[in-house]
Amino acid sequence: MKRVKFNKVKKLQPYIWEYNGNYKNELTDVELFIYDEESFFEQNTKDVNHIEQTINKVKPDEMIWFNLHGFNDVEIFPEISKQFSIPLSTLNQVLSFSRRTRWEEQDGVMFFNLKATFPKLVDDKIQIIPISFVIKENQLFSFQEKKNNLFEHIRERIRTKTGNVRKKKEDYLLYLMLDAIMENYFLTLDNIEDEVEKVIIEAKTARNPIVLEKLQLNSDNLNDLKRALIPIRDVLFSLKNSSLSEEFSFLEESNQIYFSRLHHKSLEIIDQIDYDLNQLNNASSFFFSMQSHRMNEIMKVLTVVSVIFMPLTFIVGIYGMNFKNMPELNYENGYYIVLSGMFILAILMALYFKYKKWF
Repeated sequence: MKRVKFNKVKKLQPYIWEYNGNYKNELTDVELFIYDEESFFEQNTKDVNHIEQTINKVKPDEMIWFNLHGFNDVEIFPEISKQFSIPLSTLNQVLSFSRRTRWEEQDGVMFFNLKATFPKLVDDKIQIIPISFVIKENQLFSFQEKKNNLFEHIRERIRTKTGNVRKKKEDYLLYLMLDAIMENYFLTLDNIEDEVEKVIIEAKTARNPIVLEKLQLNSDNLNDLKRALIPIRDVLFSLKNSSLSEEFSFLEESNQIYFSRLHHKSLEIIDQIDYDLNQLNNASSFFFSMQSHRMNEIMKVLTVVSVIFMPLTFIVGIYGMNFKNMPELNYENGYYIVLSGMFILAILMALYFKYKKWF
C-alpha cells in the first residue's frame, strides 16, 4: 500500500471543498434508499438537488440510506449539509483522508471512517480504499471514492425485503455494511494466503534470491492489511460496548451482539495475519539457513580437495627441484613408484575423511 502523504497546509478559508485523492475523474453518483417494513423507494441521480422533493416527503419512521461514490463534484457536500442538516465540519472530514480510523460526534451526528479492501490483488498488491460514514437518527450516509459492488447484496436485501434490514434502523444497516467490509478482509486474506503458501513451498527448494522478493511482497501485503484492520478492531470494540458510551446512542442494545461478532471476526483475522507473518519469517530464515548450508557444503568439498592435494603438491615440488644429485631420478621405475604412492596417499586421505564424516 502506498504511504499516505499529507499535503502542505494551504491558507484556505474554512470549508473550502477540495478532493486530493486518486480518483478525481470518478463521476459523483448518488444512490438514495428510503424504506420501512412495508414500503421501499430507490432513486439514482448525479445531482443531489433532484432528491430534495423526495426527502421532504419522508415519513418520520422511514429509514434513509444515502450512498455517494465519486468525489468529482465536491460542491455537492454543502447541498448535502443543507438538505440533511449535517454540520459542514462533519462532511468536511469525508474529504480529509486520515491514516487512522477515527470517529467523532457533533450535534447528534456521528462520523467515522475506515479502510476497506477488495479481494482481487492488483500487481500482486492489495487494494485498500477509504469509506466514510455519517449517522443520524433514521439516516445513514456512506461515502466512497470509487464505485464498487461492496454493498450490492445489501441493496438486494432492501429491494426484496430479505432478512431484517427493512425491519430495523440505521444501526443494523451499519452492521450489514461493516460485515460486508469484514468479509472482504477475509477474502483478501485468503487470496494472500494462497500466494503465501506457494512462496513458502518455493523457499524450501529454490536457490534463486528472487524468492526473497516474493516473501517480502507478501509480508508487505499482510502488514498493510493488518495496519488497516487494527483501527477497525478498535471501533468495533467501542461499538460492541456502546451501552457504556453516549457517543453511540444510535445503537439499540439488542443489536450490540452483532457488533460483538464483528469484533470477534477482526480478532480472528488479525491472529491469522500474525500467524502468516510468522510463517513468512520462518520461510525467510529457512531460505537463508539452506543457502548457508549449501555454501558450507561447497566450502567443505573445496577444503577436502585442497587438503588432499597439499601433500601431493609437496611431493611434486620436491621432485621438481633442479638438484643434479637426486638418486630417484635415475631409477628406472621411480616415476611409477612416486605416482603410485601419490595415488595411494590420496585414496587413504579420502577414506580417512570419509570415516570422520567430514564430507
